[in-house]
Amino acid sequence: MASIDSKALFEKVFFAPTEDKVREIIDEHPEIFRDECWHPLGGDENYFGIVRGQQSNPIAAIVEKVTNSIDALLMKKCHEAGIDPKAPEAPRNMEEARQIFFVDHKQWDLQAVRRRQAEEIQIIADGPPRNTSVIIYDNGEGQHPEDFEKTFLSLVRGNKIHIHFVQGKYNMGGSGALLFCGKERYQLIASKRFDN
Repeated sequence: MASIDSKALFEKVFFAPTEDKVREIIDEHPEIFRDECWHPLGGDENYFGIVRGQQSNPIAAIVEKVTNSIDALLMKKCHEAGIDPKAPEAPRNMEEARQIFFVDHKQWDLQAVRRRQAEEIQIIADGPPRNTSVIIYDNGEGQHPEDFEKTFLSLVRGNKIHIHFVQGKYNMGGSGALLFCGKERYQLIASKRFDN
């Protein structure tokens, strides 16, 4: 098999303006996108029912993505403060996390502070009308690629069950959007683990 420039391939998929273009890219690379290279979400084909039952509409699915972004940002702030998110000294709820990690939260109505904070989580619509892609970006804790199967690509694992200041607990929010990802159900995930 010829060597694949994974970064170039990622960028081709990321910048594809429609799901039809993504399909073309997939068809151009059968050595990567063949069935034996893929596994069911969560490692179990029976999880399709869980995915189907998560969100009843696309707005709720986007809200879930933003909620995950908020959790990721809070987790990063915890790491930056040198606190293990599962430790007893970690915040006990989201309000306490806001007080500790965002000392300027009472100034969020000031334009400069609001602009700086708005750069941390973004929702971007891209592509032609009626065939628009939605990009959810956050500057949160991120994940190592080797951990994707335990995090982004898992279901009902409870990875954050012992972290009291986040909302998402059961690794389900990320997949709730799949039903609303066009006819092909494409969702591209990119992440880099925060490491200072």
